Formats: sequence, C-alpha cells, structure tokens
Amino acid sequence: MASGTAFTGRKSYYYRHISPRIGGRKVQQLERREILNIQRDISERLAATTCNGVMRTLKVILNDAVHDDIILKSPAGGIKAIKEPEKATETYHRALTEQEQKDFMHEMAKDYYYEFISLLLCTGMRIGEAAALAWDDIDYKQNVIHVTKTVTFNEDNTMSIGSPKSEAGKRDIPLNDTIKGVLADQRKKLGNVLPMNDNRIFASVYGGIVHNHAINRAISDSLARLEEQGKQIEHFTAHALRDTFATRYIEQGGNPQTLKTILGHSSLAMTMDLYSHVLPNTKQKEMDNLKIVL
Repeated sequence: MASGTAFTGRKSYYYRHISPRIGGRKVQQLERREILNIQRDISERLAATTCNGVMRTLKVILNDAVHDDIILKSPAGGIKAIKEPEKATETYHRALTEQEQKDFMHEMAKDYYYEFISLLLCTGMRIGEAAALAWDDIDYKQNVIHVTKTVTFNEDNTMSIGSPKSEAGKRDIPLNDTIKGVLADQRKKLGNVLPMNDNRIFASVYGGIVHNHAINRAISDSLARLEEQGKQIEHFTAHALRDTFATRYIEQGGNPQTLKTILGHSSLAMTMDLYSHVLPNTKQKEMDNLKIVL
C-alpha cells in the first residue's frame, strides 16, 4: 500500500496532468501513441522528475486495469522513463541585487508560497530544510530555529522527512523580528490545511510536503509576471535565495565564521569560496570606518 505522501503525490499527478487529458476516456479506448504523446507534452513543459512521476502514476492505473481484467494489456507497457539529468554540484551562485530582491518579493507576495520563500531569503535555509520544519523546531525561549531534519527523496520518487546529510546541517538559526513575522503569517495562513496531529509549518497546496519543483515554479511564475510589467530579472532558482541571504549578510558586516554555522557549511573555506566575491566592497567599507591614530 502506498504511503500517505506517495498517495498525495499520485493524486496530484492524476488531477493535474492525467485527468485533463484522458480522464473522460474509457480505458479500453486508450492507445500507446496517446500515452507517448502525454509523456512528450509533459516532458517539454516540466522537469523529467515530474514527467516520470506522472508516467508512473498512469502505469499504476493501467496495470490495475489489467489486473482487474478490464483490459488485456497496458498501452503504457514498455514505455521508458525520461532520462533525468545527473545532479550537478552548484557552481554558479546567483545573488539578487537589492532592487531585484525588492521587486521580486513584492510580486511574490501574491503567491501561496510567499511565506516559504520569505523564510528561505531571511535564513539561508535549503528548501528541504524549510519543508521539514515543524512548529516544535521554533524555540522562542532560546530565540532560535532548530534545524534537525530535511526532506529526502526515496527511490520511488516519494518524499519523506529524515536527517541532514552532514552533522554541520544540524544547527540553530537565530530568530529576528522579520522571521518571527513570517512565521506568524504562515500560522494564520495554514489554518485547517493540515490535520490537528500534523505539526509541519509548511504544506503544499494539496497538504503534502512542499516539493522543490513547486517552489521553483512559483519563482518562475513571479518572474514571468514581472517581465510582463517590463521588469526583466535574470532567471534564478530557489538556491539564489540562499546566496542572496549570504550576500546581504556579508554586505552588512556579518562575520563569515558565523555565516558558516548559519548556512550549515562544514568548513569556513566552503563559505569563503562561495561568497568571497562580496568581500572586496565589504573590506573597503570596513577600511573607511577604521580609525588609527598616528
């Protein structure tokens, strides 16, 4: 039996991608070429991971029809999955300028995931870490967020909440008034989306775990709306919010060693390699403020 998360994912795939295409058709009428067309159309619009998830869901439905003697053979049988690109190490780090940040967040305020993206920008957290947060992780007494979990992807493309890949990933991020405001707004927004015994801070529009594709799609949609308004911002993904947080932190005089612990990096060298491009301007400001009596 599929887990609750897996069922939610399949339900989403069905209603968003399968039902609009063939939901009103009889299973006996479906042909292989139609299934291939569905796969092709989805792969042209969405990531390979999403396309393969949709196809797996469709194959489960058709295989069940075979098992129940509704059809003799699945028209999706033998259709291969789309090859997913290998996950590359993030080498290009894109931080938003202050004006880009202002324009983007103003437009993003219209989106369901505004508070989620705000938290990424204000803390430098990774998507999986924010998606795994529970209200128990917000420690108002010590004034920190306890980051102890992250979202992991299983072999069947379902998601679950587990431990960070490294010990450095387990950390405390100090709260400030802006972060507290974001969390307060999210508590009001979440309302009755989750059952009473579910302590998660964030949920997808369907009540499941927030997927990175949903966040990146929300970012792309906001950028598209800005472009329609004549405000062109170079495309970026959610990782740029982490880079933007780190850049603002250093620009405003933050200590790189402290930044290392907030970001969950395993070494200071990693932090400096990624954000050293910000230091020349910071060094100039600090030198201008330095007073040495001769």
